[in-house]
Order: sequence, then structure tokens, then C-alpha cells
Amino acid sequence: MALSREVKVGLFVFFGFTGAAAIVFMIGDNRSMFDPKVPFHTRFEDVQGVKPGSTVRMGGVDIGTVSKVQYPDDPSETLIDVRLSIVQRESSRIRAGSRASIAAKGLLGDKMVTITPGRPDEAALPPDGLVPSAPAEDFTQILSRVDAVALSARGVLENLETATGTLAEDQFRADLRQSVHSLSGILTALDQNQGYLGRLLHDEAEADRLSKVVANLERTSARLDGVLAGVDQVIDRITTGPGLAHEVIYEDSRALAQLGGAAEEIGKTLAGVRAGNGLAHGLLYGDTGNGGDSALGDKVAGDVAGMSGDLRAMVSDMRAGKGTLGALLVDPSVYEDLKMLLGNVQRNQTLRALVRYSIQRDGDSPGVEVVDPDAASAGEQGSSRPAPRAKRSSADER
Repeated sequence: MALSREVKVGLFVFFGFTGAAAIVFMIGDNRSMFDPKVPFHTRFEDVQGVKPGSTVRMGGVDIGTVSKVQYPDDPSETLIDVRLSIVQRESSRIRAGSRASIAAKGLLGDKMVTITPGRPDEAALPPDGLVPSAPAEDFTQILSRVDAVALSARGVLENLETATGTLAEDQFRADLRQSVHSLSGILTALDQNQGYLGRLLHDEAEADRLSKVVANLERTSARLDGVLAGVDQVIDRITTGPGLAHEVIYEDSRALAQLGGAAEEIGKTLAGVRAGNGLAHGLLYGDTGNGGDSALGDKVAGDVAGMSGDLRAMVSDMRAGKGTLGALLVDPSVYEDLKMLLGNVQRNQTLRALVRYSIQRDGDSPGVEVVDPDAASAGEQGSSRPAPRAKRSSADER
């Protein structure tokens, strides 16, 4: 069923008012429109464009709005009165030490009032209390800041002019051109596989060889770490003890005294050998003309030299094949005959061992009686003594 025009208009108006109310509620919630407010006021010489509805901010948080901006009723008053509407839950943060100032809200030139929170130990301002305003920056301070910025900009421009002047020099351009040309030549040589870097970039075998060298260096470093760890352990053992090295280095021990005594005895012995005329002195220093054991030492040295000469002559004869040892060393037939002889002896020993083993196994068998024939004939003639008999054992057979 079709709706009439009145129903359509009514529905349009209803939805329009509903949307407008939603927008108002959203804007009001954003501006804390429906929260209870507490009035405050402050005074400025110049509000710099602050107007009713401007934001009041504390520590970056919006806490209210400006409700009214006007001059006082008294014409003699030159300060402009600015009425503030602060949200009740944030009003307790405005204290006696708080200060109000005007700041820019954005790049479009909007202004807002900012309030600094007071210290917690200060008393809170009562409703409709006066918030002292911070002294506004005068025009001279602004100009001084502009002058400082201008000086900084001038320094930057001078540095930029110096840099561009250096770039404009002919020598610099020539050096830069030469550097670029040299870099181009280096890159071309690398691309054409020239030099070690070129081979390293293009030759896989060279890269593998370098990788192996690095791996060997890593293994060597690991071994060196192990050696250093062992050295650290040895040093720690020497430092903490026990041991001879620890006693020698860190303690006045008996081993050190014994070592010193032994060194002293060796020194005395060497001094006696050097200053004396005994056999050792004679062997080391020869005949000194003092007689005694020095001559004996010379004689011993001569005998040793003679023995060395005789030994040299014997070795020379053996190399020439003289004598039995020389023939054995030089003539192969003598070696073969000796090997055959020793082999026969070994076989004879083996056969003898087998015979001896067989006799030992047959040792329990009865012995064989051997009768002398002359004695047997004498017994037949009636001799009163029987003929002697000998029992041959297995040992006699051997």
C-alpha cells in the first residue's frame, strides 16, 4: 500500500531530527558539552584572536572552552577579561600556582588558552577564581627570535655559497672528472676479469680457494685457542700450585735450595776441572806441562785416536771383502751357504726334538736285557757266579 505525502514528510522530518540529535550528541561528547562545568576567568593584554568557543587545554588535554571574551565595565581597565568554562572533574587541578597563556592551536592561525597545572601541595582555586596569566611575549622578543633565525639562515647560506664555490673551481672539476674516469677504468677491469679481484668475482675456483683459506684460518684459530687454553691452564697450575715450578717461582722451598746447591757443586766441579791437572783437564785442555794426570790424559786421547784409526782400517778391509766378515758382506755365495747351514742345523734340531718326544712317550715300556756272550759261556762251564746282566733303558738308547 502506497504511503501518503504527509507520512513521507513526517518520516523525513523524524529521521532528520534523529540524525541532527546524534550529531549534536557526538559533538557534545567530544567537547564535554554535557559534563558539569566550573567557571574561572583570566585576563590578557592581548587575546590574539581568542574568542568564545576556543579550546582550553592543560598538559595537552582539552579541559574546557572559552565562554566569553570582553573588556571590563570600568573603562580604566585595560586588561581583557576571558571567561573559562572548565570541566568539573578537572577543575581541582587548577591551583594557585597555575598560569594561563595563549598559544596557537594549528597552522591555520586558531588560538587557544593553555593552563599549567599547579603543584600538588598548593591550594586549589575556588570556582570563578582568577587564573593569573603568564606575561606575553612583546614584539621586541619576537623580533630578537626572528633575528636569531635570520643569522642562522645567513650562516647556512654562506656555507652553501662556499660549497658551491668549491664545486665551481676548474681544478676541482678536473679532479672530479679524473676520479670518475679512474673509477670507470677500475670497474671496467673488474668486469673484464682482470686482476685478482676480477678473478675473484668471476672465477668460482678462485672463490672456492679463498673460502678454503678462510676455513683453514678458522681451524688454525681454533687450534691456537686450544693451545692458549692449555697455556692458561699451565700458568694457572704454576700460579696455584702444587709443583716444582710453583715452589721455584713463588716459594722459598727446599727444592730451590737443592737446585742452588746442585748448581754450586757443578760450578765447583767445573772450576776444579779447569784449574786442576787431572784426567778430565788433560782430555779437555791437553798437556799443560805440569806432568801428572795431564800426560795420562794425552796418552788416553792418543789411544782413542789410535783405536779410531784401527777401526777405520777394519771397516775399510770389510768393505773391500777381506776376511770372513768382509766376504759375508760382499760375496753373496757366502751368505747363501751360511743360510743353508743354519737351515740344516734348524732341521736337525727339529728332528732331534721329535725323537726326544717319542722316547719320552715310550719311557714306560719294559727295558731290553743285554747278555754278554763271554759271560754266558762261562756260566755254562759251571761258574759259581751268574753272568752280569745290564738293563738298557730308553735313556741309553738316546
